[in-house]
Amino acid sequence: MKTLATTLILLCLSLTANAAKILKVSGGKALIDLEGDTALVGDQFFSIDSSGKKRGLIQVSKVQGGRAIATVSKGAAAAGQSLQRFQGRMSAAPNEVNSRASSSSGKRAWGVIAGMANSSMDVKSSTSGMTMTGTSFNVNGFYQTYLDKNISVKALVGYESLNVSGKAPSGFSGGTCTAGSNCTAELGYLGLNALIRYTVFRTSSMDFTVGGGLGFLFAMQKSSNVLDTSKISTNQTVVGSFGVDWHLDKRTFVPIQFDYAMFPDNNTSSATQMILRAGYGWNF
Repeated sequence: MKTLATTLILLCLSLTANAAKILKVSGGKALIDLEGDTALVGDQFFSIDSSGKKRGLIQVSKVQGGRAIATVSKGAAAAGQSLQRFQGRMSAAPNEVNSRASSSSGKRAWGVIAGMANSSMDVKSSTSGMTMTGTSFNVNGFYQTYLDKNISVKALVGYESLNVSGKAPSGFSGGTCTAGSNCTAELGYLGLNALIRYTVFRTSSMDFTVGGGLGFLFAMQKSSNVLDTSKISTNQTVVGSFGVDWHLDKRTFVPIQFDYAMFPDNNTSSATQMILRAGYGWNF
């Protein structure tokens, strides 16, 4: 009798803990059948799959009659899962992170991104050479889309710049810049960068990517006393990139990106840029 009573008590507690269940999930919202359980706005529940594992965390936003609507705040929820009242902190298990990542794969996004470029240019003359350095700013719109779970394509279009200066060494002569004078180059471009990225690591809120691609630059403004500006019209760059997409919620994110761009070497100059960018994006 004692064993039977204990079994019945445990069974009743189990049924009470997981009485409510999810009827439907759509757009990050779950429809719950409370099945006699009570719930208030703000209450949180674990979603439990058929094997008894916790798959997500939901928070009640509306209660009406014997049903409630809840927002999926972490992990994943699916129709048919039972619910267990939240009594502690839920850590992001690997299967939940993968579920979030899988649900974001294939998404498209657009946004704006601005950055600062640290540039270095080597200039050659018939007698000697010199290195000029400087910083400048750029601003772009971007569009990105996932081709599969980890591979994405990102395109940036906007204003890119390269501003450098340096003191000409002894024996240098290029354009109107001679030894001892300040040599400058200030270039502004309409730029298009196309990158292929691979997601190397994910957390519940961040995607870390590496990638590479090409940049196409069309000169809009050009001023220099050391370069022949009449020969500057278009240019190309080879770009290596490391980035982080920091997801604020399911719709918005902050892209942070570091690019290393290499300009082609020619008879008179070559250049490189390190560009740190950050912005704001929207998934759609």
